[in-house]
Amino acid sequence: MNRIYLFVLMSVLLTNATVYAQVARNYKKLAQEKRADYHEIMRQARMEFSKVDSRKIENKKAKKQFERWAYFWANRINPDGTFPNKNTGYFNAGILDSNGKIVTPKAQKLTATSVNSQTWTNIGPSQSDLNNNGYSNYPQMGRLNAFLRIKHPTDVNKDVLFVGAPNGGIWKSIDGGANWTPKLDLVAGIGVTDIETVPGTTTANYTTMPIYVSTGDYDGGDVGSIGVLKSVDGGETFSSTGLSHNLSQQKSTGDLVVIDANTVFVGGNEDILKTINGGTSWSAAFSGSYFNLYIGRAARNNKEIMYSDAYGGIMYTSDYTNDSNWSYVVNPVSNNKAAVTVDDNGDFFIQEEDGQIKKFNKVLKSFSNVGNVPSDYNSQYGYNQALIVTDDLIISGEFNGTHSVDNGANWYKSLNGYWYGPADVGTYIHSDHHRMGKLDANTDFWSVNDGGLNFISYPSFAANTKPTITYKSSNVIVTQSYSVAINPKANDGAIIMANQDNDAFSKHNGTWYAVSAGDGIQSAIDYNDPNIRYVGNHNGTINQTSSGFNGELYGNGNDVDVPGASFYFPLEMHKTNPKILFAGGNEVYKLDASSGLTIASMNSGLSGTVETIATHGNNIMAATDSAIKFSSNQGTSWTTIPMTAISGDITSVDFDATNSDIMYVTVSGYSSGQKVFKTTDGGSNWINISGNLPNIVVNEIMLKQGQTDEFLFVATELGVYYTSNGGSSWVKLGSGLPNVDVKDIEIHYTADKLIAGTYGRGIWEIPVANNTLSTADILKTTQDIKVYPNPADQKMYIDTPGGEYEYLIYNAVGGIVKQGAVSRNEAIDVSKLAPSIYIVRVFNDDISFSNKIIVN
Repeated sequence: MNRIYLFVLMSVLLTNATVYAQVARNYKKLAQEKRADYHEIMRQARMEFSKVDSRKIENKKAKKQFERWAYFWANRINPDGTFPNKNTGYFNAGILDSNGKIVTPKAQKLTATSVNSQTWTNIGPSQSDLNNNGYSNYPQMGRLNAFLRIKHPTDVNKDVLFVGAPNGGIWKSIDGGANWTPKLDLVAGIGVTDIETVPGTTTANYTTMPIYVSTGDYDGGDVGSIGVLKSVDGGETFSSTGLSHNLSQQKSTGDLVVIDANTVFVGGNEDILKTINGGTSWSAAFSGSYFNLYIGRAARNNKEIMYSDAYGGIMYTSDYTNDSNWSYVVNPVSNNKAAVTVDDNGDFFIQEEDGQIKKFNKVLKSFSNVGNVPSDYNSQYGYNQALIVTDDLIISGEFNGTHSVDNGANWYKSLNGYWYGPADVGTYIHSDHHRMGKLDANTDFWSVNDGGLNFISYPSFAANTKPTITYKSSNVIVTQSYSVAINPKANDGAIIMANQDNDAFSKHNGTWYAVSAGDGIQSAIDYNDPNIRYVGNHNGTINQTSSGFNGELYGNGNDVDVPGASFYFPLEMHKTNPKILFAGGNEVYKLDASSGLTIASMNSGLSGTVETIATHGNNIMAATDSAIKFSSNQGTSWTTIPMTAISGDITSVDFDATNSDIMYVTVSGYSSGQKVFKTTDGGSNWINISGNLPNIVVNEIMLKQGQTDEFLFVATELGVYYTSNGGSSWVKLGSGLPNVDVKDIEIHYTADKLIAGTYGRGIWEIPVANNTLSTADILKTTQDIKVYPNPADQKMYIDTPGGEYEYLIYNAVGGIVKQGAVSRNEAIDVSKLAPSIYIVRVFNDDISFSNKIIVN
């Protein structure tokens, strides 16, 4: 049978923007077309969003979902605007083989020369560390897509639980959720859509029963499936089955239906796939007549199975043992995802994107409406949909959760994502429900949402019942962080992380505090006064606090909006004056916190959206994706930096605080050997220093300032790499960091550690003292040079072998605070330096020496 291509018309319209409409609704689907152009989809969708009422919550949420998608692709897109495989980095790094199967660590061949011997440490936070800070609808650890419970016969505290995240892997608990451990760190950034095992499995036999995992992120769609995985050791390890996807395949997998140890169904792009030999081989149990359906949600009753797809199609069989029994009961002719469930009587129900619930008539093979649509229903185009139907109750999960005790005639918001206090309706539970199901008693249920895993208990099925919510994933650290900021001048543990879905977290005096931010995007800490901090959100608003956000949930009232800020925008603090910050929007903007918080354009002359900024002293380097500007006088005047020999869109920049002619640029995409570029003459000539970096996305570059040797770090979609030899060779930094996207890195100069904010596994740290990064004689002739006294007060002395030397004093963020020339035992006045830890570098043509010193 020839399949009907639903999007032929849409592909044609891509070439004719004047008649192209509804891109804002269909962008993910349009991106799957062979001729799809990212830039054209972006242009059209943003134009459409500009025409809708931005005050309506449904439009706000739809716009945010689009901008998340756009940000995901921005650093990955091909030079011609076409879309690569979402998992290209995993293939290029050798984590997946050519068939898309997971390569065991022992069999992997690292592209970099070696792995640094240091070990990464996760520094959280967990939910038990987080003070809600007066936030009634407080943030939580992060989105979960899937839940599997293996029940203990007598003690719920011995239940074995599994959860799956869109970026963060699989987590397992053997004590009913009190403690959790990650189990899929090798491909943690590849999402989890569903986890299932054989019906009837218990804690007594689960280690002998297979556990199946459908990969990808069916709801969000921002990571690609690598097929179905399987565990045969109780979920301790997972390996690929015969269903995997190679680099040329843009495939998805949906819900699993596990019949027994060997018989499993899963939704695919066009087909419902089946294995009868435990995953060794798969075949189509049902092949539809349409292309790219994205078959996702499923429910089963004995021999009956029902699946839904992304286009309104509903597939049903009354006997799964007979492949010919499958048929469409609703044809896929509209953009309409549906949740699917079955009730206690074996009746099937669906709930469409607009909230309408329908019951299936098995004789007529048709649906009829049930009740009314819950008020304010918002599934965000099917991003959040979950449905439970029992004899006495219907629970509808979308942005909020509502229940009905009269067959959908009336609804009560018992699961309230915008709960503001005891007088409000319902009980607080984080927004955006992705799955729901039953627990033990007739009134007990579970939900996985954008905050994590929750157990829900209704005391009764009254119309206005307020359920009890128990949060179960406190220690499942899957927070999707965009940005991390630290106080690098002291080991005081000061940290801010800005997070997708879960606002921001600020660690102040040893306690983590929730910060209201929506999608937190940027963060900064005043290194002279760590009580002063900043958080930026997805709307380009930057909020300031004067208390580390302790007791200032929304900041101290000083806030500014960055004009033209994209969903993700840069924010950098001045390295010698923390009262000054620089942000990127449709220009470079200067934020002045000397009195209140003001914002002013820097008139850089950059055309387009400013994507990245680096600053050291009065020097500022800023770039769009295709142009670089530099100012040596804090933005009074700007020069254009030539980009000869740089190929690709710019993702980040940095430069040497000592010599601003030394600059670094990273570029986007999957062009092998085109990752990192360096100039030593202010951009007149650029050299490619990508070396042996794997062909993966590079998000950020950072030079460790004030060192005797050049140490460069890059944050990538699969960890952090560094070079100490000018890019001749790159080494993967440390072991133990899951293979997830590292969005942001900071150097803690005082502690000699690097801090990494990951998109799906929280915050991590690792030692980066020079002697752990290189076998070179870094300090050289240390016996001949001494800096004293240490600590210093009014004066500091440098004892040298003789002759004249230059010296540089760096503060804790790498900013040069004092420099000059010095002869043997000559005094240097440090009385005007703020009490802190500094790095002193002494050098001439033959000798270079660095040392930390405390100024009281």
